[in-house]
Amino acid sequence: MNPARRMITIFTPGKKYSGEIDVPNSLLRTTDLLNSANLYWKDPASKSFSDGLLMYNVVLSIDGIDTYQTFESIQIRQPNIIFFHDGFAELGNSEEKERADKLKEKTHEEKKTVHLITKVRVNSFFDMHGTFHGLFKNKSSQKYIPLSDVVLHEIIRQQDKWVKKRVKMVNNFIGVNSSYIEASSFV
Repeated sequence: MNPARRMITIFTPGKKYSGEIDVPNSLLRTTDLLNSANLYWKDPASKSFSDGLLMYNVVLSIDGIDTYQTFESIQIRQPNIIFFHDGFAELGNSEEKERADKLKEKTHEEKKTVHLITKVRVNSFFDMHGTFHGLFKNKSSQKYIPLSDVVLHEIIRQQDKWVKKRVKMVNNFIGVNSSYIEASSFV
């Protein structure tokens, strides 16, 4: 059986990669996949880096150029990923939402809002607001922190001034690389 593929957009310092990744199960969340100890590869023999994420049919964009280059396949090193979002218009299927609601009810888990600022890389950084469920301390021990209801801006240094630019996303969900977070504030 061939595994499914999923659309994903990955932001690295100064670049955006949009393409597909292999997933072993179409019900597996993208964040769970990227947070796993062993990242799934359909063909492990093609792996060049132990921390690489294999993408297919990739469009590389840089500021001002929507299609800088295209790749049939490319490996992105995970430590360079600042954040990602997938192609889902909404989070989860009906069974998953029902399970999550029951878990929230059982644990009295509340939805909380966080404001995050990333480290400066290549003369820019990201400023984001989003919500999460559970304890942020537990989430921050993972590689990628899932946030929903996200408002995201890139702050770019252009010559002698800083410019704020809204980042467009397919949905309002992102997974933020916890090692890129410089500061957080809970609203």
